[in-house]
Parts: sequence; structure tokens; C-alpha cells
Amino acid sequence: MVIIDIYAHHISKRVGEMVVKGPYYGEGKEFPFPPGNADPDVRLGLMDKYGVDVQAISQTTPLLLGWNAEEAAEICRMSNEDNFALCKAYPDRFVNICIVSLLDMKSAMKELERSIQELDCRGVTISSNQNGKGLDSPEYFPFYEKVAEHDLPILIHGTHWECSPLMDMAHGWRFLHVFGWDYDSTQAVWRLIFGGVLDRFPTLKIVTHHLGNYIPFFKRRIEANFGKFLKDKLPRPITEYWKNIYGDTAVDGTLGAMPCGYAFFGSERMLYGSDYPFGAEAGEDFIRENLACVKGMYIPPGEKERILGGNAKKMLKIK
Repeated sequence: MVIIDIYAHHISKRVGEMVVKGPYYGEGKEFPFPPGNADPDVRLGLMDKYGVDVQAISQTTPLLLGWNAEEAAEICRMSNEDNFALCKAYPDRFVNICIVSLLDMKSAMKELERSIQELDCRGVTISSNQNGKGLDSPEYFPFYEKVAEHDLPILIHGTHWECSPLMDMAHGWRFLHVFGWDYDSTQAVWRLIFGGVLDRFPTLKIVTHHLGNYIPFFKRRIEANFGKFLKDKLPRPITEYWKNIYGDTAVDGTLGAMPCGYAFFGSERMLYGSDYPFGAEAGEDFIRENLACVKGMYIPPGEKERILGGNAKKMLKIK
């Protein structure tokens, strides 16, 4: 049985040195991260300890907060290059999920093309909003067209959004971080559906972080509201769009989330993800506990194997 972690972040030494100069990331700031994640021996040691064969290494999009479009594009370029360097050094252990900032579409398309042609890109990470602009904005359609052309999954990562002080980081006891990112990721999927993106590009694969955000929990509520209020807004029943949506298992080890996610995604659209290197014990906690959640599911062994690695192997074209 192969185990593939589809959502493992990699903050390289070079990227780390840049982002600690910004307002959000680094020791003593909102989002500390263990520098050891940039050490291949540390990363591989944890993978071997827990039997993880491959990590799909990506960047976390809140890393782009506080930077202008040009600076965000530079962080993306560095991240993609450094991820690729790690993949080249250990080709059997890592695959590259590139990050693209859509704040400037000219540079975004250039970076996407470079990632595909030169950096063995197996998927693309984007923020759930682009400085408040929704992912259904027509200016992003060339991006989706290129991604669909190359059959690359899109990994949506939640980020900050305009909210009331009752929900923000400073006055809301980290409400935005704990709940807000998943709220924003849920609206991102909602807009991809109702904004016509999935009708225009029906082969897109959307990988949601944290097991579908709010969608699996509110599946029946969504479908009931669609039937009562929104049927004329889409050319197809909303249930037909679920096949485009996938979910990783990075739920911080919340065992009770697994049956809910499984009821929505089945074993065909769930993928093991850890959210390393965030979490306790320099990220080890998330690798261990999210893996234990999947292994503890009461489902047939063949389905468990699909979630742990089979689905990611197919999606990411891992030989």
C-alpha cells in the first residue's frame, strides 16, 4: 500500500527568510513555522517514521498576505523553484504542487506556463480569494483553461477575508484562522459553481483543504436551498457539480470529521493530507493524527488504500 500526502507544505529556507520580513509569518507572529521543515533529512525522517511514501509539496497561500502583486509573484516563483529542487533531489519521495498568485494575470500565466514546462508541476495552489476578488472573475478564465488543458488539480487554500471585528484575529480569539479560512474556501467553491466556472471547464478537479470545508456538513441544507431558491441559477442540478470537488483529510486529527467527509466524497474523492509542517511537535502531530484518522475508519481495506494513496497517485500521475 502506498501512502501519499497530498497537502504537505514546504517553506524553503529562501522563502522563509523572505516572508519573516512580512507582517504575518515567523517566530512570535500570527503564523510561526518550524524552520526544520526545510531540512530534507527532517522531512524524510518523519515520512519514514509514519510510512508516508510521497509528499506532494505545496505552499500555503496566506504566506502571500501583506505583499503586493509583484512581491507575491516573486514568493510564488521562489517557492516553485525550491519545491522543484527538492523533487529533483528525491524524485521518488516528492512531487511539485506549484503556487500561483492571480493578483496580476500576466505574471500568473507566465508562472503557470513555466511551472508546467520546466518545474514538473503536478497541481496548482491558489488562494480562496484574490485580495477580495472571487475566483469566478472572468479574468481568471485563461488560468482555468490552461489548468484544464494539462489536467492539473487545483488546490484551494483559505486565506484572510474582509470581516467584522467579532471574527478577526486580534479581537476574535483567532476566529478567522480557525473558522474563517474554511468559510472563505467554501465561498470559493460556491462561486466556482454558481459563477459558471465548472460549467465552462467541466473537467476541473478542485481539491478542498480540510475535507470540503463546510460543504459535507451542510450537504442536505445546500441541496434543499438549491431546490427551493436557486434552481434557475444553474443549468444542472447542484449534485452534478459534486464530482468536481475533492477533499483532503487535513482536519487536525478530528476523528469525527471522517464519517461526514466520507458520506459526501466517498472513497473516490478523499485524499490523505497532513497540513505539515503546521501543528504541534514541529508538524509531526498533524502527520500522525491525520493518518490515524484515515487508518481508523470502518471502511473496506480497498477503499482505505484509495484514500491513503491510490486517488492521489492517479490525480498527480505518480508512476
